[in-house]
Amino acid sequence: MRRSLSLECALKMHRWDPPYKIPKSIIPPRSTIRLKRRETDWDSDLQIGDIFRVGYYSRQDGPNCVWLVNAAGEYFHTWDQASLLDTFEVVTLSDETDIHGVNRPLLEPIL
Repeated sequence: MRRSLSLECALKMHRWDPPYKIPKSIIPPRSTIRLKRRETDWDSDLQIGDIFRVGYYSRQDGPNCVWLVNAAGEYFHTWDQASLLDTFEVVTLSDETDIHGVNRPLLEPIL
């Protein structure tokens, strides 16, 4: 005898969850951050006081992978959301609501 599934059970079975854990707080794209500390073994292209912007989040990588955009407007480096505030300080917090940047203009260079 075949069992019939309830609608709720069927929806749970076919629901697609993201492959990543969504953090409780996400720094919005277009926010400006400044490097406040660095490790000695890091590349020389990251210096204390360098200013970056948070780029749009990739749907594939999820909100845990933060893209840093350099002063020239280029996606420069990635960082993890959990340690971002330990290493960077927020200079300005953006009011951007679309974290993926769909139909949004590219990030322009910092003047």
